[in-house]
Amino acid sequence: MRIGVDAHVLAGKFQGSRTYLLNLYQQVLEKQSNDEYLFFGHWDSERPYGDQVEYVNFKSSSRLKRLTYETNPLLRDHNIELYHSTYISPLRMNCDSIVTIHDILFETHPQFFTPQEVWRNKLLVRRSAKKAKQIHTVSEFSRQALIELYDVPEHKIFVVPNGVDLSRFTSGNKEAAQRNISDKYGVQDYILTVGRIEPRKNHIALLEAYKQLRERAGIQQKLVIVGKPDFGFKSFFERMEQLQLQDDVQIIDSVDDATLPDIYRAARLFVYPSFAEGFGIPPLEAMACGVPVVSSNRTAIPEVIGESGMLVDPTNINDLSSAMERMLSDEELRAASIIRGLEQSTRWTWESAAEKFINALDAI
Repeated sequence: MRIGVDAHVLAGKFQGSRTYLLNLYQQVLEKQSNDEYLFFGHWDSERPYGDQVEYVNFKSSSRLKRLTYETNPLLRDHNIELYHSTYISPLRMNCDSIVTIHDILFETHPQFFTPQEVWRNKLLVRRSAKKAKQIHTVSEFSRQALIELYDVPEHKIFVVPNGVDLSRFTSGNKEAAQRNISDKYGVQDYILTVGRIEPRKNHIALLEAYKQLRERAGIQQKLVIVGKPDFGFKSFFERMEQLQLQDDVQIIDSVDDATLPDIYRAARLFVYPSFAEGFGIPPLEAMACGVPVVSSNRTAIPEVIGESGMLVDPTNINDLSSAMERMLSDEELRAASIIRGLEQSTRWTWESAAEKFINALDAI
């Protein structure tokens, strides 16, 4: 088949859907030669999949134009037989479609999205799911939510999960990573979290648990947050001032792909108290880098972490703080968690995801 891929997210903000598309298709293209892939997006000099595939430019950067009338003529001109979109498919297409829906948290946790996002997604994501030949999602949690809320047949939904690049995210060279991050950002032996600063990621609870930890256990490690401020971020900064943590919390809003593994490797502890995730890539990357994990016990996160980390109720500040203290101070617990995390991370590879993707296509 000639398969078109909506890859416009590769030019957008760094988030799970971008990581997913970039890594999944790198592996798919290595494994499969029977199908032709054309990538539709906004391309200048960057060619993320090399020169062996065809790149098609959208005529504008307008989401409205792309979803209403711009895409279909491009699909027709390039003889596309199957089009792969993320979350929302174009309203008109002259070919079959598959849609990857990472989660429908806007349905189950609407308080963490703007009213406009909830309204738009409830209408358009549901429509895309109904019309698609196949739906792909990244976890069993998300698969069950789609079945229950969208009333789509089970046989139509395939779990094609996220993964981790085990050639980049490794536990080796920790001392070199620590030197690199110390030289670059001036922090050592820190507590780390990775994710956009928005209410769903529950950074305020992390601030409060961290404050407790400093007062109760006298820990001196800084809290490092890697992520840009996003929707609803003001309350986070207000709470940080109220807790007088400005000198103890370091925010790094942008990290390049080459530095990110070192950020993980140099950390003493990784904490991820998110209220809701369709998968949760950051704790997986932390485990692959040999860092113990304390995380939320909600939604898809336990599916990813398994028995490898300490899972806590993200609404219970005391439990979160106590778990952090134990993972920082109990060397036996830390060592066991690191070993289990390294083993768990090998279950989630992009190679495995690509195999599941190709097997799903074979079922069309």
